[in-house]
Amino acid sequence: MRQTRVIFVLNWFKGEHSENLSSIVQHAEGLAYACITQRETQKPLLTACIFQSQISDSKTTLNQLLQQKNLTKHSVTTLLDSSNFLLLLMQRPAVEKQELPDAVRWQIKDQLDYPAEEAIIEILEIPGQQERGRLPMIYVIAAHQYTVKASIDLLEDIKINVQYIDIPELAQRNISSLLPEDLNGVALLNMQANNSLLTITHNGELFLSRIIDIGYEHLETHNEQEQESDGLSLEQSTSEFDINTSKVILEIQRSLDYYESHYGKPTIGNLVIAPLENDIPSLNKQLEHDLGVAVRSLDIQEIVDFESVLDIELQAKCFCAIGAALREAISKPTPPGRI
Repeated sequence: MRQTRVIFVLNWFKGEHSENLSSIVQHAEGLAYACITQRETQKPLLTACIFQSQISDSKTTLNQLLQQKNLTKHSVTTLLDSSNFLLLLMQRPAVEKQELPDAVRWQIKDQLDYPAEEAIIEILEIPGQQERGRLPMIYVIAAHQYTVKASIDLLEDIKINVQYIDIPELAQRNISSLLPEDLNGVALLNMQANNSLLTITHNGELFLSRIIDIGYEHLETHNEQEQESDGLSLEQSTSEFDINTSKVILEIQRSLDYYESHYGKPTIGNLVIAPLENDIPSLNKQLEHDLGVAVRSLDIQEIVDFESVLDIELQAKCFCAIGAALREAISKPTPPGRI
């Protein structure tokens, strides 16, 4: 693996900041593409937002996307799939900063299914913990160097200039940091078909991330035809919805409690729901009732400008791509990596 690639993989920064950043992100059904232009005194400008349905394989789909947009002149970021990295919340080893990656590598080696020396390690410091009188917590990102190289090569083989490799949690952090609620701390829930990603941020910093094994498909109420084909009664369908909603509420409540107790932060008063591909009409009201927080749905055009109205389904499919492309538009850029 070329050393220049190790310098900037995952969250870290390579080269000078650019006013324009594009992102290409794999989706279950295809590829999402977004391009953001950073502006000093205005909202970031979303200059493109496209979802390209999967054709046969990723390379063919990428080539189809290239026919719509000339990406060879763009700086591009992409995201690792959640199955291709570990994100671990752990106590910070009591070592000097320059020794931290090696200390972490040794501590997590038993959690890796490949040799620890082949792992790319990145550390995300969590601010403001010293006064708590505890060993501070850190987030550790670990990915196999060959998996990262494969992600880069897929794009560079068709002449795309890969500037960053990032992860979905930090793409979601980028969006959350632009919400007005982030000034006091905000929870953002992004529900995919089969799982959900919850993040808690405050002043642009990621404090907590949690994968919830319930997605919007688990919360959709069955209509009569679906109930008949699935052999479900109305009572069984309603019960399944209630059980799965309760699981989501429990995971969110645990996350809010941990954030407040461990970091000594004020109670989170706002939960924002990312755009949903399939609407769940009763979800916000039930979350608000059971969690005791204000719950609202997000329209991406609150935080970015676009030349026309963005369809909610397109927003949902391109949510992570938009977040990835926003990494240079957030107020506090991520510092350079040291690997």
